[in-house]
Amino acid sequence: MTRNPLAKSLGLLRWMVESDLESVGVRSAAKALGLTPSSTHRLISALVEEGYLQKEEGGTGRYVLGIEMMLMSQRAASRWPLRNIAMAPMRAMTAECNESAYLNLFDPDRGENIGIASVETKQEVRYIVELQKWKPIHVGAAGHAVMAFLPEDERRRIIERTGLAPATSRSIVDPDALNAALNHVRSRGYAITLGQRIPGAIGIAAPIFCSRGRALGSVGISMPEQRFKPDMEDHLSRILLRCADEINARLGGRRPLPQERLVAAE
Repeated sequence: MTRNPLAKSLGLLRWMVESDLESVGVRSAAKALGLTPSSTHRLISALVEEGYLQKEEGGTGRYVLGIEMMLMSQRAASRWPLRNIAMAPMRAMTAECNESAYLNLFDPDRGENIGIASVETKQEVRYIVELQKWKPIHVGAAGHAVMAFLPEDERRRIIERTGLAPATSRSIVDPDALNAALNHVRSRGYAITLGQRIPGAIGIAAPIFCSRGRALGSVGISMPEQRFKPDMEDHLSRILLRCADEINARLGGRRPLPQERLVAAE
């Protein structure tokens, strides 16, 4: 194999993508690439530092593709599957409810969401969904939809790290109250918040899952508070869950069963 470090790094990333492995270890990567374990470990460490790889959860000593790798794919060629898969269901959802739709990706290392796609409503009064900007998941529907399905220890770390710093006067700042709200989200399958992250904005969001039942991000609807009536929730949630179900079906993802307990090793 070439001695060029850049070529080695690209070769490692290419192998991970093409192999369809969900995670890799240093020794298996070294064997596949014809490198020494020490050289492979240096490559992996450099890629982790830049965000192109990240450690697998649960202390397995294995590595998965990182958020920067996914974002680069988005920005360079718009070929990250989640965005392409989600756009048609999102457009259909916006056409049906005439409100803006958005798609967020969750980075477990940062414990934050980032917007990667949106479909804007044609209504004159609307909230523009910000893309390519990191957002906390402890406030707002997009974050709550993900946080509700995280393992308990991961949820606790997010609460401790953020201190539940409020974004608005409506943000939930009490851990017990937030956990109660998240458990309600988990039981019904979607989150709805009123002005918790953006004053005057209503957010309703549902999680997107991988095949192992891990939340990858969320799809949602955003609208001004003055246009929302409480009796609209049932109608909007049905449209939203139908959109999320279609995205999950295309991804091969599945929502965890109510009796399943997520663990960090997943």
